[in-house]
Parts: sequence; structure tokens; C-alpha cells
Amino acid sequence: MELEIIAGLSVLILVYGLIAFNLINRTVAALFGALLIGIFAYLFKFAGVPQIIGFIDFETIGLLMSMMIIVGILGRTGFFQVIAYKTARFSAGSPWKILITLTLLTALLSAFLDNVTTILLVLPVTLELASAFEVDVRPYILSEIFASNIGGTATLVGDPPNIMIGSHAGLGFTGFIINLAPIVLIDLGILMLVMIILYGKKLKRIPAYPQEKMDEMEKKYRITDSSLYHKSIFILALTISLFIIGEFFGVTPIAAAFTGATLLLILSREDIWDALEHVEWPTLLFFAGLFVVVGGVEKLGVLHMVADGVLAISQGSFMMAIIAIVWVSAFTSAIIDNIPFTATMIPVVFAISANLNMPSEPLFWALSLGACMGGNATIIGASANVVGVNIAERHGILIDFKTFLKDGVIVTLVTVSMATLYLVVRYVWLAG
Repeated sequence: MELEIIAGLSVLILVYGLIAFNLINRTVAALFGALLIGIFAYLFKFAGVPQIIGFIDFETIGLLMSMMIIVGILGRTGFFQVIAYKTARFSAGSPWKILITLTLLTALLSAFLDNVTTILLVLPVTLELASAFEVDVRPYILSEIFASNIGGTATLVGDPPNIMIGSHAGLGFTGFIINLAPIVLIDLGILMLVMIILYGKKLKRIPAYPQEKMDEMEKKYRITDSSLYHKSIFILALTISLFIIGEFFGVTPIAAAFTGATLLLILSREDIWDALEHVEWPTLLFFAGLFVVVGGVEKLGVLHMVADGVLAISQGSFMMAIIAIVWVSAFTSAIIDNIPFTATMIPVVFAISANLNMPSEPLFWALSLGACMGGNATIIGASANVVGVNIAERHGILIDFKTFLKDGVIVTLVTVSMATLYLVVRYVWLAG
């Protein structure tokens, strides 16, 4: 094994270990990893400072910051409190009905928004309910994070890997829905079952909320600023519309989010310092450090080594190619961000398709399912995970690496297994 690959693996394992065992803050761990990449970049001369800075995906960071501003201003109007009340009313105070309602809402929104935006919208609702009824909010947060990654798999715009796959493989919005929505619906049902098994007894011990509590919420949770509310809802609707139709007019997600945030700042006359208080700066710094780590690891040859392994395993068998792609993608996405891995795997998928003389579409569906759903396994597996856990921590709710891993691995193994069966049945057995 080349020295560069050993160095890359060492950085990846070190950063992962620091986060996994909660030895230091995850943001500090990512920044430390970025520092080590800078040192190795100098020693192996594979990048200078401008190139290292170029590893950072400023579009993703800008998208996150813009949506945090929009959601933060909207939150000042009492919008999330009202949604919390309506959710509790609809669910008749049943802990399980609330969990199912919020989880399905998260999955639906994630199919049309990016996962992080969805978490930013839904998590305040969850925190409001937990605060009002004094329940353990962690099962709800975890279920919503899992649902955001599963639901986002269903459409072209639901998750960044899908956007990349669609762009390079020429796969459209309708194609993603037809081919991936069925298994997404199945896996959502499986997620509900897994959560029942994991938390059924615990939630059953929580009594149904009395009607008096509902009436109290109705009086307490109202829109506090009607003018700001209507402006915020208009801008949010405009931003979501640009997310959905922007691909047809060349409007990127960052352009849509930045436009929405800027227009809302103008319309609301929000003080810029107050607006920036809504931004989760530790989360953005974490992503910046992680992008540098993953970019450096890719330059050091670690990701290409994984891709070459997939190509070797899948030689001669279309079914084995599908299985290898979905599981290697799921495993790798649990450890590192799925965006650079997806970028590395796209040419590999084309190569496998050419070698086997088989269509590439099923292989790309395998890549999408593995990369998106594999992110549920760990805190750092997907952007929504990091954002959700950090917001919870900001409100005094600790979901550490081990807690997330315990539930995330179970959800990932079951949902990816079902996705694998779906791929093999639909694109190998029935197609053959």
C-alpha cells in the first residue's frame, strides 16, 4: 500500500475515532483533520493552500447558511409553535401518532427539499412538542433524521448525490420517482416498524395528553407577527419553488436559497446581527473541516482504492455489480460524506456498465440508494445528521455518536437490505 494511501486512511480513522469516542468536540476534530491534510498536502505536494480551500464546498455551506436565516426569521413569527400545536391536535396527543406524523412529514418534505432544509423546518416543531409535553425528544429526532435521508432518495432534487447522478447520467425527475419512490415508500414503512421495536415500550409508558393540554397550546401558540409571517411564508414558498423548477432554468439550489434569504432580509428589515444569530456556525465549520478532510483523502487515493475494489468484485456479474455498488456505497457513506464518494463512483459505474455490456441505469439506482440510505448509520454519514444533532445539542439534548450508531446501524442494515432485494428483483430477475 502506497504511503499516500496510508496517510489518508490515518487521517480518516483519527478524525472518525475522535468523533466516535467523543474525545473532543466534533467541529474541533474536523478542523484538526483539515490541519493534518494541510500538513500532508505540503509533504506529498499534492495541493497548495488555494487547492485545499477549494476542497470546501462553499455552495453547500452557503445553502445551509441561507436556509438557516430563512428558517430562523420564520421561527420568530410563532410559525413552528402553531405547527406543533396542530400536529399534537391531529395526533390527539398520542406519542406514536405524533412520531408517525412528523416522520412522514419529514420524508415528504425531503423528497422536494434538500435534507438539511427539511430538518431545519421540522426539528423546531419537534422541540416545541417535547418542551410542551415534557417527553424524551430523542426518538423523534432520530426518526426524523432517518426519514429525511430515506425520503430524499425518492427524487432528483431530494439529495445532492441524486443531483450529481442525474446530471452525469442524464436521468430526469420522473425517472427517479418511477424507479426509486416505490422502495422509498417500503423503507419508510420499515423505518416505522424498527422505531416501534426500538422505542415501543418506552413511548407506551407516556400517557396520552389531556384535552386541557391541547386547549392550553391553542391559546399559547399563535402567530405573533402576522406581517412577518406572511412575508416569510411567501419567501419560503418562492425558495421551495425555485428548488423544484430551478433545474429547468439553470437556477442552482444555492442561488435559490441565497435569493430567498436576501429578499427576506430586505422585506423583514431584520437586523443583520439578529439574523446571523440563527446560523449554526459550529455546524458550518464542521462541514468546512470535513470537506477538506474528504478532499484530501480523495487526493491521497483512498476513495479511488475503494472504487477499484468495487470494479474488481463485480467482474462478470450484473447482479454482483448491483449488490457491490449498493453496499460499498452504503458502508462508505456511513464513514465519509457521500458527495465526493458519489463523484468518484460515477465514472466507475459507467466503466462497469461498459465491461458487462449492460445498461447503466440500474447501477446508478444502486449508487443512489446506497449513498443516500447508508448515511443513516452514523452522525457524520449525512449532512442532515450533523445539523439535526447539533441543533438538538444547542437545546441541551445530547445525542452522542454511540446513541446514533446504535439505532442508525439497525435502520441502515434493514433498509439497505430491502433496497438490495428490490434492485435484484426488479432489474435482474424480472428484467431477465
